[in-house]
Amino acid sequence: ERVNPRVVSLTQPRSPYCEEYRNLRTQILHKSKKRKLQAIVVASVGPSEGKSVTALNLSWLFAQTDSVRALIIDSDLRRPSITEYLGIDSVNGGLSEVLAGGASLMDSIVRLNPSGLYLLPGGTARDDVAELISGPRFAEILTEARRYFDYIIIDAPPLGIFTDASLLINLADGAMLVIKANHTKFKDVDRVLDTLPRERMLGTILNEADIPLMDESYYKYSLYDRNDP
Repeated sequence: ERVNPRVVSLTQPRSPYCEEYRNLRTQILHKSKKRKLQAIVVASVGPSEGKSVTALNLSWLFAQTDSVRALIIDSDLRRPSITEYLGIDSVNGGLSEVLAGGASLMDSIVRLNPSGLYLLPGGTARDDVAELISGPRFAEILTEARRYFDYIIIDAPPLGIFTDASLLINLADGAMLVIKANHTKFKDVDRVLDTLPRERMLGTILNEADIPLMDESYYKYSLYDRNDP
């Protein structure tokens, strides 16, 4: 009951909104057959545009894919939020502590049920994130995580405010930019994209668009029909 309702992959798995995230997962799975896409950054231009919700929904669905071990990393260390979205009160450390050398990676990872998703929380909020991310430790953490997980989704800080996300994208295999409809300005998107390695950009995700989706009754009808003798 404590999970944020926007985490539809958990709270509304049969909704058309969750189906959109499934479609995104499928596209990434197809792309990964042609190029290595093991570590993927999910970023936005500014705050409150939906990047954390997108990263969490996507990674939750990856974890439900057959034979896939998925990890989500909350790297927005100034405002870590993934545990809040999941309704988790406290965890023993997180990325912040691992970067500072106070904890090991595997001891800081939490397994979430029922999906089997693995989470590296942000841990203690801090301001010296750019210095920590640009050092060798995060690259070592990512290298270690690659040995244990098939897909690593990294929730990054806003690109338009901090340099952290750009540093993360250079260490990852791909990145996606979440854009909030009727909110994010085109000039800001253009400015941010000019600073990023285009070969790593997988595409953009339009969030909160006023576009009618397939009615949820379709899914209810399909379920009823399947069980009807």
